[in-house]
Amino acid sequence: MRRVTWPGSSPAALTHWTGADGAAPAQWQVAEEVPVGILVNSRSVAVMMATPSDLEELAVGFLLAEGLARPADLRGVLVLPTDGGFCVDVALADGAAESIRPRMLEGRSGCGLCGMSEITDVQRDLPHADRTPLDPGAVAAAFAGLRDHQPLRDINRSVHVAGFADAAGQVLFAREDVGRHCALDKLIGALAIRRIAPGEGFAVMSSRCSFELVQKAAQAGLGGLATLSAPTALALRVAAATGLPLAARAAGGVALFG
Repeated sequence: MRRVTWPGSSPAALTHWTGADGAAPAQWQVAEEVPVGILVNSRSVAVMMATPSDLEELAVGFLLAEGLARPADLRGVLVLPTDGGFCVDVALADGAAESIRPRMLEGRSGCGLCGMSEITDVQRDLPHADRTPLDPGAVAAAFAGLRDHQPLRDINRSVHVAGFADAAGQVLFAREDVGRHCALDKLIGALAIRRIAPGEGFAVMSSRCSFELVQKAAQAGLGGLATLSAPTALALRVAAATGLPLAARAAGGVALFG
């Protein structure tokens, strides 16, 4: 599948601010947040609020992380600018999109669940896989290396990052977004487009470990998930049910779960 680019997208906007105590006005590039319509075979599936970068990866990753498509189903991606946002049309193989239900509401940048029409959709059946436990040294190395993969944070200090680290903890690449779940979707999409097996490494993120991130990581087949903040109780239960190792930064080191 060919990765495409598009004109007119910018992940940050220039604004002005004035500091306290009469400090001179300065310029600050704040993060953009725009509606991104995700279509499958030209049929609307969801609208997400996201940072307008790596949008083809966002759409592909969203479909894979939500269990709506498989990597083998992907045929192509087209990104088109619209009034105030973008549409991303993902082409799937014939018959692969027949069971996909559209989300009823837009997905906010801070919420990975918005738009689901049934409460039973919140917790869904997920595949279980036996995975190698995370190595605390590798997780610590990934946390340390993640800072070098945050160019947007360097200019606006308001976005999350999801990185992919190998078994030794080297962060190979990362994706940023105002929404933590969108950052992970972008990472999962990047793995699929690059044809990298998700199980060969683990995701490392700047956010807390909410259960929808665990769901996405497990569905995508990642080897583990490490977050700066600790997981919730529900996240731990979902991780245990799917065999997904979790890790978080702790005082003096790394905490491993599962």
